[in-house]
Amino acid sequence: MIRLLELRNEKGLSQRELARIMNVSQGTYNNWENANTQPSIEQLISLANFFEVSVDYLIGRTDDMGNAVQPRNQSLDYAGKLINSVDTETQNAIITILKKLQK
Repeated sequence: MIRLLELRNEKGLSQRELARIMNVSQGTYNNWENANTQPSIEQLISLANFFEVSVDYLIGRTDDMGNAVQPRNQSLDYAGKLINSVDTETQNAIITILKKLQK
């Protein structure tokens, strides 16, 4: 993906951290970032939601970020599903990342 590296770096996340958040392996995420493979439509939407940009911005179709922000209840539902779908170690990693993003 054209802008994944830029957006990930802006959040101060490693590939491993973002792969955990997206519930994929680091290798899969690395392949997305290096344009070796592409995420599914659902994964693109999840990435756009996470970075709060439009899918068009994410894939380089526009330079306008679009400021695509989910309504609060959808964001909380997404976060709850994500946290409940992973093991305790990954849950702790997510909490650590969220704390970094709050600073």
